Amino acid sequence: MNYPFDLGSVGRAVKGISISGRVIFWASLLILSLGLPFMTPRLPVMGGLDRALHDLYRFSLAPKAANDSDITVLLYDDAVARETGKTTPVDRALLASALRAIEKAGARAVGIDMIFIQPTDDEDVLIDTLSQMTIPVYVAFADPENDQAAYWDMSIADDASNYQNEFWTRIDNPKVKRVSPVIGVDKTGIARNWPHLGNSGRPQLAAALGGAEDLAKGYTGAITFSHLTDEEIEAGLQFATDMFPTLPLDTVTDSELLGYFQHLISDRIVLVGADTFNSDQLSTPITRFSNQSTVAGVTVHAHMLRQSLDRNFPVRLPQWGLLLLVVLFIVAGAATATIERRPVALVFAVALQTVGLALLPIILHRNGYDFLNFPAFGISLSWLLVFLSVGYTLRTRTSTERAFARSALGKFLPESVALEILEKPEKLKLEGDERPIYMLFTDLEGFTRFSHNRRPQETATVLNRYLEDMSQVILDHEGTIDKFVGDAIIAFWGAPIAEEEDARNSVACAIALHKTSERLRVELSKGENMLGRTRIGLNFGHATVGNFGGERRIQYTALGDAMNIAARLEGANKYLNTDILVSDAVKERAPEFCYRPMGAVLLSGVGTAMKVYEPIDDERSAYTADLVDVIVRIEGRLGGAEQRLRELAAKHPEDKAVMSMVDRFNNLTLEKPYELGGK
Repeated sequence: MNYPFDLGSVGRAVKGISISGRVIFWASLLILSLGLPFMTPRLPVMGGLDRALHDLYRFSLAPKAANDSDITVLLYDDAVARETGKTTPVDRALLASALRAIEKAGARAVGIDMIFIQPTDDEDVLIDTLSQMTIPVYVAFADPENDQAAYWDMSIADDASNYQNEFWTRIDNPKVKRVSPVIGVDKTGIARNWPHLGNSGRPQLAAALGGAEDLAKGYTGAITFSHLTDEEIEAGLQFATDMFPTLPLDTVTDSELLGYFQHLISDRIVLVGADTFNSDQLSTPITRFSNQSTVAGVTVHAHMLRQSLDRNFPVRLPQWGLLLLVVLFIVAGAATATIERRPVALVFAVALQTVGLALLPIILHRNGYDFLNFPAFGISLSWLLVFLSVGYTLRTRTSTERAFARSALGKFLPESVALEILEKPEKLKLEGDERPIYMLFTDLEGFTRFSHNRRPQETATVLNRYLEDMSQVILDHEGTIDKFVGDAIIAFWGAPIAEEEDARNSVACAIALHKTSERLRVELSKGENMLGRTRIGLNFGHATVGNFGGERRIQYTALGDAMNIAARLEGANKYLNTDILVSDAVKERAPEFCYRPMGAVLLSGVGTAMKVYEPIDDERSAYTADLVDVIVRIEGRLGGAEQRLRELAAKHPEDKAVMSMVDRFNNLTLEKPYELGGK
């Protein structure tokens, strides 16, 4: 869209403020609008809105997965807890038995999303099992410095930390390693990003299991979640969890069941975690918008593990890139504010930019960028601030320019030209300006006779209807109406704004005016008292165009000899029995139309003879070529021209214009033109 944006005009709009005040105003506005997107993510409300929007996008863009081939989850759930009679701490003997079964079934590695911070009577069997494991085992370790003791009550912090350290000193196996179980969870309990692990040196559980410690180190971007395919959801499976094969922990301790489910353990990474009532339950971006409101923490680790295995760690949009986007929307907001009095264009521009902003996270995602902290609402605020500020400033411009434009143009300009003048009043000079224009004159033949014996009100109604319909034709063809003189209309093209299509529009308008006038003759006539035909003259030339008048009244009009020629062409129709006459200059500039040569004439008050033409688009065009041939023969002094003209007139007796050419056969050339004289 082409925005008529001009910072200079905006600045002039606040001319009532001192220069220093204006500088401070615009500098403050620029700094604030540039800074808002960088500040809003840290604000409670705006940051929350941005994160909610991120979750909606993450839900919409989440890939669909039918069944993961690398990851299996074993849960210490409520059913297992009832069987063992232990909820927390978990049954460590059962866990030990499960680890041995997992190893025997051929798992690639095990990740345990459980911490061990208090003694139990069955801890020795678990410690012995861990010490003898031959496959990699990654066990969660709660670090008081890096997770702020989020995994235990502060009242038992010292005892818990001491026991955890003692537990690990008893495991003498390089295959068993400590990892961080931390997930990026906000205050509302939503897990959406990878955590900042501080300086502990321990990798995150999923990164270690997936062999992506280096890629995940320092990465705090979004977790890439997936969900089940539509078919499996319809089958009753869980939206956010069942893409990972999930079994109760005690399933693998039963040799018979283990044989049945061994294919879900062999050559897989097995995650072991708790899923008991009200324990380690998290909401995620994809569960926020589904009927599965929360998932177990170990399931979030499964999603992170899938991301690690896929090496899917998108980069964050650099600050300069974000700044560039902010500047782009600021400029767009300022430009949109300049769209005055064009509601359709304004709505379209706002809608286009809204869609553009809405698509940005998707575009970033498709191009490998993390949009977790994309400040969509911050950019929206910046756009709104600039839009309102610039819009208000522009609308406080003095009403003098607008009042002048309205009074000068009124209803005499096409809508597109009037709007452009209102946007840029400087295009409409207050003095005369010489420029090439296309000038059109019309006159309604015999209107005085038509009005005879009619009531004045009836005559006014007919005239108003005629002028209204004819004026609309001119405006539809981008013409400027100069004035009405009784039943006559004067219009031109090329001022106040010249367009490339002025020549075509002017000729097309003349033809359309003729058709409209013929229609109105039928509609407005009563009985034998017919409305007369409309004569039209069209010329091209230089004229002085501008506002003329006195202090009390001015009129936007055109003056000059070229205007007089257009008026004479209109009158010449009466004597040549034509409806429209255009000059040779018009014909040359609009060659796409069909023209009939009407010979040469010497107009009243004009010292030089000129060729005139009648533009047509009806059945008369079928024999126009014959008429052109006659004129060529006449101008070339070839024999048989008069005979061919008479034959043409006889063949088309209804065409009075051709008949008139027979009468003035000896006066059709520039050397011997038809002199209208004082007629």
